[in-house]
Amino acid sequence: MRVAVKALAAVLALLFTVLPGGEPARAAEHCAAAPDDDRWFMVVKTVATDPAREAEFNDWYDRIDIPDVLEVPGYVRARRGLGQPLPGRPWADLQAIEGRYVALYDIRSANIDATIVDMMLAAQKMVARGRSTDLLKVVGRFYYQQLGPAADSARTPTRGGSHYLVLVTGDCCADAAATARFDAWYRDAWVPRVTAAEGVLRATRYALHRVAMFDPLPMPPFLAVIEIEADSADAAVRALDADRTALAESARRHGLVAPDQATVYLRIGDIARR
Repeated sequence: MRVAVKALAAVLALLFTVLPGGEPARAAEHCAAAPDDDRWFMVVKTVATDPAREAEFNDWYDRIDIPDVLEVPGYVRARRGLGQPLPGRPWADLQAIEGRYVALYDIRSANIDATIVDMMLAAQKMVARGRSTDLLKVVGRFYYQQLGPAADSARTPTRGGSHYLVLVTGDCCADAAATARFDAWYRDAWVPRVTAAEGVLRATRYALHRVAMFDPLPMPPFLAVIEIEADSADAAVRALDADRTALAESARRHGLVAPDQATVYLRIGDIARR
């Protein structure tokens, strides 16, 4: 019994590592683009504890972990990404604290808190069934609510380039009025400019969802996921450089701060629930 309790505590610690604090975490309440009530998103950042066994770690993730997670009611799609170091571009360089790998889960749920509990119970069962691994270290797990529909570009994906996932975070705002202004600018200026950039296929916006977690740390309340087809990670972010400058100036004119911190991942997996 004591072992089971310790295992559950370990699972909970892995599941809930960051608590966004303060009113900005409820940004979705003040967004001009109404949140999509049943579309949610889970971001899990991880590292392999033993670099010499990284292939084993990836095999476990693809063959065991993701299929198990996609059995949880509401989880409909999983994408994995490998972090891309870009030391020449500090705004998008992979930081050690972010984790080398990311897993992105699309969720459909009318009650996200109940779905989170289901995920906790599923993780506990994975441990009990011996389907966990000591190669996994979770460095961050965050839930988001989608803001409006995804914005698709007019371009058709080709079969030649690699696909990159650029996660862009933004911090806002002091009050509800500022949050609403930011969201309107984000929707009407940021998204159209970004989706017109070379190689961009889609941009989706999210607002952080408040969850009771251990070891609370502040988190930016807004996230955008940009899907880009490019020959390299550097080419993927280079396509956004001119837009970053223009959007920063546009935001300043509106008394806002443009989202300007990003992490770039090479997409290494994309699995839909059967």
